[in-house]
Formats: sequence, C-alpha cells, structure tokens
Amino acid sequence: MNVSIEVIMGGFIELYRLDKAKIRENLYPKISDTGLPEVFVAGIDKNFGNFHSFLNHQNTISKVSYEKILAKLQQENYTLENQEFTMLFEWFTWYYQNDHQEDEKIFAHHGFISIWHLTTRYEVPLLFSVAATGVEEFYIPLLDNAPKLTIDSILSSDELLLMVDYLILLSFKAAVFKESPDVEEMRKSFNIAQFEPHINLHISTEKHLDTYLQNTDYLYHDEMKHLLDGGYEYIPDIMMNIKENLDGYQGPVYLDHHN
Repeated sequence: MNVSIEVIMGGFIELYRLDKAKIRENLYPKISDTGLPEVFVAGIDKNFGNFHSFLNHQNTISKVSYEKILAKLQQENYTLENQEFTMLFEWFTWYYQNDHQEDEKIFAHHGFISIWHLTTRYEVPLLFSVAATGVEEFYIPLLDNAPKLTIDSILSSDELLLMVDYLILLSFKAAVFKESPDVEEMRKSFNIAQFEPHINLHISTEKHLDTYLQNTDYLYHDEMKHLLDGGYEYIPDIMMNIKENLDGYQGPVYLDHHN
C-alpha cells in the first residue's frame, strides 16, 4: 500500500475530528464574511485577507470552491474533502494566529477537535505504513467481505481505530517475543483481553511479526526494528490516547502536517 503521508524529519502530524455544529455556528460566519478578519496580522497582503480572497489566491493549486464549501457547511451531514479541510484550517490558523496561538480551546470552539499528534520519525510510519500495510496484507484477507482502506483519500474513524488496535496488539506481541519483563503490566494496562474475541486480529498480527522476523528487509525494516528495540514500550500509550480522544466519534479524521 502506498499511503500519501509525507515523512518530514522533526515534524509531526496532528489528527482532527470535526464538530459540525461548532463549525456552522462559529467558523461559518467568519469564512462567509467578505471583510478582513477581526484579528488581522499586520503586513499580510489584504488582497487575500478573508477566506474568499485566500481561496482565489490559492486556487492555482487547490482548485477548492468557496461556494461549494459554504453550501456544504450549511448542510446537516456534510463531509469535507481533505483539500477543503486543509484550506479552511490553513486560513484559520494563519489569519487568526495572534488570537489562537495554538490554543486547543479556540480550535475546538471553531470545530477543530484535536485527537492527538504523531511525530514523523517513527510514530507516523508505524501507524500509517506498518499498521496500515499489516491491516491490508494480513488482516483484511481473513475477512469474508474484504474491504479496502481509504486512507489515501479520507481517513474514517473506523479505519483509524482498526489501525490503532492493530498496532497495540502488534506492539504487545513484539514485547512477548522480546521477553519484556513488562508483558503482564502491558496486558493489563492496554486491556489486551479485549482482543480475545477478535481471532483474525491475533492471527494477522502474529503473521505480520513472523514475516518480518523471517525477512527483516521486508515490511518497513527501520520502523519494525524500532518497534522491537523498545518502541513497543511507548507506542501503545499513544494509541490508547488516540482511542480515548476519539471518544465515540464516527466520521472523517483529518490530518494537518507540521514541519
């Protein structure tokens, strides 16, 4: 699988879920306003200070429709495309930077709910390459009706949860293989018992680990080596935080890249 996640040394990726009601109530009035933002950064080209002008300026690349976004956000059950989310988020974070200053409460007030952030050195490829490939190559073929992951387009909360669970269990099996003294503590902390009914998840993660051990040049060598060299000790904690912060959310999950 070729997941279009750019890995940048030293950067991170923030995962967001959307609060549609807050976007309609609090963000929509700002993006539909043709005046300048109430918090405006001095020195920025006022020709594209509002969202409409910003899109016009960016449209040589983005091709995102201002009218289409406005129409979507007035609907009850809308779905933003990745590029639409990116344009909304980039404009908001840039032109309101003096206002929000990376403040999660202000982001959430406007409908962007942070789930977690992943560093791009190991965490991003472990989830979006190792776990995603494992799900596609080892887990999905065991199912009667084999779906395909759609993370090259829009990542769904169900797909994210599946990859998170897969990586938790793969990490646990790496700890067992390495005979970690913390295996029993991990078993309790990460509630490994929850996976007992999910036989296919067990089979697929075991096959994944066995495949790597038989051919260490296969399946993301550096990332799997990192997992076995001790990554299994902290990766499940991160995955558990993602599960907790999803908090039952059903819908698209969006990614914001930071250098």
